[in-house]
Amino acid sequence: MTMSSSSNLINTLDTIQNQIIRYVYPLWLVFGTIGCLFNLVVFSRPKLRTTSCCVYFFAASAIHLLTFGIGLGPVLYSLNNPDPQIQILSFCKIRGYLFQLSIILSRWFVAFACIDRFASTSTKVQLRNFAKTKIAYRIIIIIIIFWSLICIHRLIFYEIKGNLCGIISNTGAALYHTAYVIFAVGIFPSVTMIICAWLIRKNLIYQRSRRAQFSLTIIQRHSLNQQVLNILFMQIICYIVFTLPQMGNLIFSTISTTIPNRSDQHLAIEKFVLFIGEFMLYLFGVTSFYLYTLTSRTFRLEFIKFIRLVFFLHCKRQITPIIVLS
Repeated sequence: MTMSSSSNLINTLDTIQNQIIRYVYPLWLVFGTIGCLFNLVVFSRPKLRTTSCCVYFFAASAIHLLTFGIGLGPVLYSLNNPDPQIQILSFCKIRGYLFQLSIILSRWFVAFACIDRFASTSTKVQLRNFAKTKIAYRIIIIIIIFWSLICIHRLIFYEIKGNLCGIISNTGAALYHTAYVIFAVGIFPSVTMIICAWLIRKNLIYQRSRRAQFSLTIIQRHSLNQQVLNILFMQIICYIVFTLPQMGNLIFSTISTTIPNRSDQHLAIEKFVLFIGEFMLYLFGVTSFYLYTLTSRTFRLEFIKFIRLVFFLHCKRQITPIIVLS
């Protein structure tokens, strides 16, 4: 490839990336932030905050907000300013570490929400005792500590080369990182979600066959479990779809580390593939509120109650007392 065509390719990829950042990322940031804030409000409502599964969903929504701030903020800033990711090594390392950590935490919170729902629908008392809010809080703390330590290799091996921030020249570290992300972010959470969803469905079918023997309270709990199952099924599908590009990017990046003296063109392609993989990862957080709203009647009703409460309080403030002078 000639120097001119190579330069044209690099410029074209940069232009496409900049246009996506300029016009799509602000939408991701606005709709994602608003959606996650609504998630936090709804999952903290009295009916849902006592459900252990919703504690995991609440934690995942809070982490999504961190993902948007750590991920989208610096990228949008770099549109009109020097990119700190490729200017400051410490920022490259810390941003990469926190971004990866937030991505993993949100996935595993949802995975444990699946485990929690399986436990809550089980006929075994020992398993049902697992589905308690106090246990959910403890597990969330354990997950945060565990993955904070596992992700620490990003702080060690991330480097800057040209316009790329990542594990570039260390083949061993790149192989470890690829395997770790594929299993920790891709395979293990997906398999956990799928298996638990199948087991939950199996438990609910068994419960449905005995519904005539249930009290009204148990029937209502069954309905709530079905609503949560709908959310989990949709989360599983979206999780797999949005994660696949990142898995492909990791394989491509790892193969690239075995190529010595990579050209500017190759680095530009690698950077663009990395960008697309990261671009898709945001969708898991951006779409969460809208998926919950579409798939769960209970979530919709709680959200509507919140909107009515806000509207009522607003109208109450607007009413000023009329003083009648005698």
